[in-house]
Amino acid sequence: MSRSLYKDTLNFLRRCSELEVKGNHLRRLKVLASMINSCARSKSCSLSGISTTCRSDTRQAESRVRQAKRWLCSKWTDWDTFFAPYIAYLLSYLAKSGELTLAIDGSEAGQGCCTLMLSVLWRGYAIPIVWLTRKGAKGHFSDQVHTELLQQASQLFCTESACRVVVLGDGEFDGAQLRAYCQELGWEYVLRTSLDRQVDFGGESARIDTLAPLLDKRRVVFVENGCNDSHAILWRGKGFKDPIPLLTNMEVGEMACKYYKKRFKIETLFKQLKSAGFQLQRSMLDDPERVQNLIIVAAMAFIFTFCIGLIVKEQPAAAVASFLRYDRMHKMSPVTVAQSAMAGYSDLAYYIFSMLSKNFAEFFSSTA
Repeated sequence: MSRSLYKDTLNFLRRCSELEVKGNHLRRLKVLASMINSCARSKSCSLSGISTTCRSDTRQAESRVRQAKRWLCSKWTDWDTFFAPYIAYLLSYLAKSGELTLAIDGSEAGQGCCTLMLSVLWRGYAIPIVWLTRKGAKGHFSDQVHTELLQQASQLFCTESACRVVVLGDGEFDGAQLRAYCQELGWEYVLRTSLDRQVDFGGESARIDTLAPLLDKRRVVFVENGCNDSHAILWRGKGFKDPIPLLTNMEVGEMACKYYKKRFKIETLFKQLKSAGFQLQRSMLDDPERVQNLIIVAAMAFIFTFCIGLIVKEQPAAAVASFLRYDRMHKMSPVTVAQSAMAGYSDLAYYIFSMLSKNFAEFFSSTA
């Protein structure tokens, strides 16, 4: 069977593009498809990684590096054009389950840059939706920037569908503006806060950690409207040394804690984009806009390999014996499994993606 990953990727990009696919836009889609293909196979986001081919023609390799540079630097390259239409397409089918759980967090990317990312949780994994990269170390984002990221993401959701949306975040994301925006949209949220957060106890104010003695008799202490319009929770989480303070608009404390446990899935996503998948942390790019564009390539490569890996993990031992040990496969992430299949030149991975690219909708709606 021919290795058709590039052709299938390009066909998918063309089919879901919101712009007319011809001329310069078509050329840019071809470059993007080529970079996604190379990134998935080389396990690298470096310029050489996203420009590699199966051939060893040095002149062609240099040309592809220059091509990749032009794409990353182009004023025509952005999230709205080259990622939003495709993730909106997938979200429209994930939303059919009746619920979308979103997680927000930040991580360092490139050289001296930090990326704030919002992802959707699905089948125990996080899938990137939207991100923003700025110069600086992790944590240098304001409450307004956090809210703007949610506003950008909200444009992807169909307002006509009655879908429950839950936003999860760490202590950095407990700002009043973000909580008010979620309330305005009718979204639920569970956000970690600090132990010195002042909470209203029926007219009297005190730190939330003063509730700690009550955790000797129960796992969750719930204070209704303890922080303006947000409920305050102090929770003794399993495996945590200190109690965890949360702010939420959910009416049941135990449910809020159950959702907050899912937040850590976005940490796994960053690991897959970086050290365990596509080596995003090794990129030498130091311009925030170029790093944002590079994440488009890494995010698309992640989604495609993730889907391939999920299906490969369901195959019998005989089908995967040529490229990995079946008894260890259950411990491996879908991305790692797919990368092993492609590194072993297995036709299985290419065949699976060929089928997926023709009908991603059925895959996401049937297994949501």
